[in-house]
Amino acid sequence: MQEDNSRKPQKYADSSISDKAFKHMIIWFTVYVALFCIGVAVVVNLDKF
Repeated sequence: MQEDNSRKPQKYADSSISDKAFKHMIIWFTVYVALFCIGVAVVVNLDKF
């Protein structure tokens, strides 16, 4: 059982992406999704005129 507990944190520590990079990725993904939604709303509204 002790081997299983020591392996789990190691897998996270050996991950190729860092915590800071992961947070930046989430932030930029949110920005792109927001811009996409705004763009779709603008196109839909322009289409109504």
